[in-house]
Amino acid sequence: MLRISRCFAIGLLGASVLVVFPRLARAEQFILLDATFDYTWEDATNSSPSKSHFYVSDGNFLNKQRPKNWLSPVDYRNGTLHVRTEVFKKPAGDQQVGWTLCYIPYSGGYGCADTTYYKSTGVFDRETKMTDWWNNSQLNWDQGVKQVDMIYAIDDSGSGHITNYPELKDLTTPTRVRVTMVQVSAGSTYDPSIIPGIGAGGSGGAGAGGNSGSSGAGGTMMLPLGGTGGSASGGMGGLLDMSGGSGGMPASSAGASSAGTSSSAGSSPVTATGAAGSGNLSGTPAGTADTSNDAGCSMSSAPQDIASLSGALAALSALALVRRTRRLLRR
Repeated sequence: MLRISRCFAIGLLGASVLVVFPRLARAEQFILLDATFDYTWEDATNSSPSKSHFYVSDGNFLNKQRPKNWLSPVDYRNGTLHVRTEVFKKPAGDQQVGWTLCYIPYSGGYGCADTTYYKSTGVFDRETKMTDWWNNSQLNWDQGVKQVDMIYAIDDSGSGHITNYPELKDLTTPTRVRVTMVQVSAGSTYDPSIIPGIGAGGSGGAGAGGNSGSSGAGGTMMLPLGGTGGSASGGMGGLLDMSGGSGGMPASSAGASSAGTSSSAGSSPVTATGAAGSGNLSGTPAGTADTSNDAGCSMSSAPQDIASLSGALAALSALALVRRTRRLLRR
């Protein structure tokens, strides 16, 4: 009877974790544009209507699922802009170049932020408050953004269009870049795992006790779990497989690309990151989770939509389950 109660209690506690943590782990952010392109002197001189421009719209790299209202229900207007610039090709030399990023709204004036200005190939990150860049207050943020005009310029200046300096032709072009603009809501923190394809290159780093993780596109979750040798992997649509070692607790994750990582002994965090496509690594049917521990107890039947449950009712319910579990374990 004690064994049955203990198994039941562990199942309840695992279910409470599945209900509560996905909501707490997600950052409110979206990719406004993710543009990879080549740019030549001819492109700069022939861009229309203005030279030195590269135009991003619904017809190429602009995210068609971007919010219409940037103030509500999620406040992106008062958040931050994180720009990741990956430079694949650039002429040799010390000429500094970069891109000015102009938000073109459906209504109101326009305003411009910038990438990092750089002198070499590589990856460059820059984060700017949405209330800090030039002319940001002129846009009607409740009506959205229809286009982003990118200006190739020199010397950290939006007015330094490269076509104004023909003598710099061979020092600025040709080039190949990938520019990704991530909009992070007020009060949230940028999570690089949202960017597709950076994979192991955008690693989650090492935590206490040697825990490490890598992430691609999708959500990444950090849970401070005790125990030894717990591991987790997740898939799109709630395809989850988590196994705990001695004293390990099940974790859950929903996201889109990259393998999860395993914990080390002690109380270091466990990173669980979603995997792309239909990757059901354990053979568990879609929409279920299979969790086992050393005591021989097992738990399966996590509905596919359980990760979407949130709010005060879920939190209160989870708290009640935890308290009930503790009482059962003491018997």
